[in-house]
Amino acid sequence: MQYHIDTGIIYEKFETDCECPLCAIEKKVTEQFLHEFLNDAVMEDDTRIKVGKKGFCDKHFDMLFTRRNKLSVALQVGTRAEKIAPLFGKVKSAGAAKKRANEIKNAVSGCVICDLIEESMVKYYKTVAQMFAREKEFVKILSESKGFCARHYAELLTYSSCAGLSVKKYLEALSGVQERNFERVRGELKAFCDSHDYRNARKPLGEAENALPHARIKFFGEKQE
Repeated sequence: MQYHIDTGIIYEKFETDCECPLCAIEKKVTEQFLHEFLNDAVMEDDTRIKVGKKGFCDKHFDMLFTRRNKLSVALQVGTRAEKIAPLFGKVKSAGAAKKRANEIKNAVSGCVICDLIEESMVKYYKTVAQMFAREKEFVKILSESKGFCARHYAELLTYSSCAGLSVKKYLEALSGVQERNFERVRGELKAFCDSHDYRNARKPLGEAENALPHARIKFFGEKQE
């Protein structure tokens, strides 16, 4: 593959019974980066420089903190704290305050792990399109999947041109599987709501029992923990 991504994980997650295989891939990518930032990477000068410049978002700070190596987290956060400490010095005018406020907002809005995950995921979006164009067995697997969360579906559409001459067939398959499964979730939600009518009290819920968890993933993606 042109983008040097292991296609094995794509096959594995697309063949899994889940609402968004890209969420499952992103979860694995996230775990890999968390592991790196809690182990060998913490001692590398290049990593410490990147953390010093960007730091972590609240989500990834919490994910790092809940793991066992607290010292690694403290060392890296300490590096970042040293970098942004001048932003919390004295402010002498309203104009300067407004400027400083913007600087602080910008300083705490970045995340080195978010950037690395996004960089990796772009390669997966591109590779999925290429696999559709080059591997017949993957066409069937994608078409029989349960679709994607809204964010990952949008990203797949963004990089659909990577399917090359097969882009029209790719988009037809991609939008078809998403439309079909979004309608399935809508149906589950309706059935769940209808089940609360006393006239339907004895009817089995079936998949409608999972309507809200399925809708959660379709709208917002799988929760990363």
